[in-house]
Amino acid sequence: MELWCFKCQEGIQVEGTKGLAFHLRQFHAIESSGEMLICGQDGCMQTFSLLNSFLRHIKLQHIGVEKRIEEDEEDSNQQNEQMDHDNHEESSDDEVGPHVVPAEHLYLDNFDHDTLKQLALSLLMKLRSTASVPYSSVQEVMNRTREMFGSTLSALEHEMLRVMQAHGVNTDANDVRDLCYKFSTYQNPFSGIETLKQQSEYMVEKLLLVKPHEIPLGVRFDQAVCRKTGQILQKAVTDTFQYVHILDVLRMVLSPAIQRTIAAETMSPAGYIQGYQDGQQFQQLGFLRDHPLALRFQLYYEDVEVVNPLGSKTGVHKLGLFYYSIQNLPRCLNSSMNSVHLLAVCHSSDLKKFGFTPILRPFIEEMRQLESDDGAVLELRGEEVLIHGTLVSFSADSAAAHELLGFMSPSANKLCRLCDATREQIQHDFLESNFDMRDVEDHDACAEVAEARRQGDPLSGIRTSCSLNNLRSFHCVTNFNLDIMHDLLEGVCPYEVKLLLHTFTRTERLITCDELNQRIKAFHYSSNDRKNKPSAILPDRIRNLVDHKIGQKAAQMWCLVRMLPLLIGDRIPVGNKHFDLLLLLLRCMDIIYAPVTTHAQTAYLKYLILDHHQLFKQLYPQYRMINKHHHMIHYPTCIQMTGPLTTMQCLKYEMKHGFCKRVASVNCNFKNISKSVACKHQILQCAALANGEVRTAFECKAGSLVVVQSLEGGETAAESLGLNLDEEIFIATHVVLYGTDYKTNMYLVTDVNGGEPQFGKICSIIVAQPSVDSVHFLVKLCSNNGFNTHYHGYRVALPQDPMFTMKGLSSLVDHLPLTGLRSYEQASPVYLCPRYSILKTE
Repeated sequence: MELWCFKCQEGIQVEGTKGLAFHLRQFHAIESSGEMLICGQDGCMQTFSLLNSFLRHIKLQHIGVEKRIEEDEEDSNQQNEQMDHDNHEESSDDEVGPHVVPAEHLYLDNFDHDTLKQLALSLLMKLRSTASVPYSSVQEVMNRTREMFGSTLSALEHEMLRVMQAHGVNTDANDVRDLCYKFSTYQNPFSGIETLKQQSEYMVEKLLLVKPHEIPLGVRFDQAVCRKTGQILQKAVTDTFQYVHILDVLRMVLSPAIQRTIAAETMSPAGYIQGYQDGQQFQQLGFLRDHPLALRFQLYYEDVEVVNPLGSKTGVHKLGLFYYSIQNLPRCLNSSMNSVHLLAVCHSSDLKKFGFTPILRPFIEEMRQLESDDGAVLELRGEEVLIHGTLVSFSADSAAAHELLGFMSPSANKLCRLCDATREQIQHDFLESNFDMRDVEDHDACAEVAEARRQGDPLSGIRTSCSLNNLRSFHCVTNFNLDIMHDLLEGVCPYEVKLLLHTFTRTERLITCDELNQRIKAFHYSSNDRKNKPSAILPDRIRNLVDHKIGQKAAQMWCLVRMLPLLIGDRIPVGNKHFDLLLLLLRCMDIIYAPVTTHAQTAYLKYLILDHHQLFKQLYPQYRMINKHHHMIHYPTCIQMTGPLTTMQCLKYEMKHGFCKRVASVNCNFKNISKSVACKHQILQCAALANGEVRTAFECKAGSLVVVQSLEGGETAAESLGLNLDEEIFIATHVVLYGTDYKTNMYLVTDVNGGEPQFGKICSIIVAQPSVDSVHFLVKLCSNNGFNTHYHGYRVALPQDPMFTMKGLSSLVDHLPLTGLRSYEQASPVYLCPRYSILKTE
């Protein structure tokens, strides 16, 4: 039977799906899960992550139409001539026919013990990289698997010899002895990788695993019980932290494809700001002018509680986690958690005891090597490559940023890292020009004064100097990185939404809390927001205005604040000042969260923030502006200096915390929890990057073959792709491109005319080949009836005489698809609510 192999890119002769599975495992080392599998049968482009699902799909959907190829061993020449003749006829009709691999070439005798060891190691690597599986369970799985292999193969060997003897076969022949030797050898698939040390050494050699290094910090004395005498003695214990060398990680990460992607990075057209390379800081740094292809690193730090925050061990096992990412990668790759790399893990208590300097010392040494004129020479895939790099940004929440960068607490009188604002000034000054920005020379002079004092200098707001200031391209006062997740989604948004809901439900009584929660529960959220839909808001939370909490996580808060106009807009009169405050905040966030902006927009943002802050003080004079309100006035400058703020927010880093918490919860062993977390993370990262890709570019979840003529807008598809109307093409109903889901009936931004985005509804998703460039969206154009300010969305409608167009991913103005939403007003039109302002670069 002939089946298509997506790896060989040709047809192969196999005995059904079992033969195809054997071929994929033996020749391409594909296991049961982990690698994307493409069907390819009859032009089907559906993808799978599990081998069993892949084989089941082929068996149910395609196996009935496969043709068996007759083999005639007695007249092989005649068969070859006939096959050549058939292939010639097929190629004349269908251009190029599939090349068939004969069955005798499929089952070559190249499966040896090393291949079995690689499969066994892949199993162990999958288990060891899973946070929910402790090492003791991995050892138990290995022991049971060894017993199962040994018993099964031993029984098969004895049964084989018995059958041979019954048929008069000489069991003392050399071939039989070799076969018996293989049976005995394969009984232990874990031979040579039975211990953790052997497994790690094998992964370092074969898969470029980067192991964390344990670095001592100092010595402390703990009490220990002597096993012989039972006496309590003092024992010297070395305080350590785990560090992962950056140069070793770069050897694993910088695959040829990633190097080409970094080299292809370009600046945006004049006037547009799309990345760090478009900001003023990139032009000001002499190092980046001399080495424009240098790697730009972004550092992140936060303390994470890995045990129950309400338990008795709170604070004892708290960890300090340091991550970093490479800014040179495009947004579609950098948004993946695989692009976030672990730098160091330590106990938070050690940070308070020893400070940040010894923890950051190895990082600074590697950065100095990368940012020197000589750079660092790395051996990448057998070739020596010169690499330059430098630290350009540091991200953290306010408390962690002030601590690491050497400032006093955010609750101090001088509360800002970028200017000399005081707590009273921020209550009435809402323009950046009203404050004096911090200067490098003045800061260094004040840091010397602050270090002489035990508690820092309250006049300057500086506690101590920052060791990162010793780097060539970084200084704490030029770190224009204010995290919008903590400032907005965990600060300003819950603070103001809580005040608004208190006004609407208790003061003006425009809507009840129960009705609001019912709408939150029943609302038809978009596909991208559905997993982050808001939780019910308890009446006690709205009633209590002492704190700023509203019971939502950051992603839920982002969804709630964007959907709130649709949820309650029908109950709020147009022109309501409190509702206008919400709309002003949303207009600010449209620019703040935009992946592409302009210098004109940043200037406009400055006055939007001014209007918002003034209206807040007018409506709520008894409530104080918080630090995060003040941070907003610096956003226009931050965008102009370092690019869009979304590329630097902490959200993707904090998604990694869940892994560390699960490791601690499952291990239940805190003797060296920092090492457990670091080792597990590195194995997980190695498994994720083993194929050289940061993120899977193309996945097809469902689809089928359809005749072009039967499609709505089929004539447009045929004309654009050069197809015949009676030709069959693969139509997907759900594809995932660089982690973003695209489904039929979603809306895409097709163009921008006169500053207004134009939309189209996806009718069909045509997949010609299993790649991003071969995905085409057949779109029905919509009419944009204008932006409704009250509901903060574009009103769209489908015209009676539909018009169609074809769009590829690269030709879209914005990659994020939209879902048609409706408000609770009577006969509500369809609203499209983009997450940010949409611009089209020239």
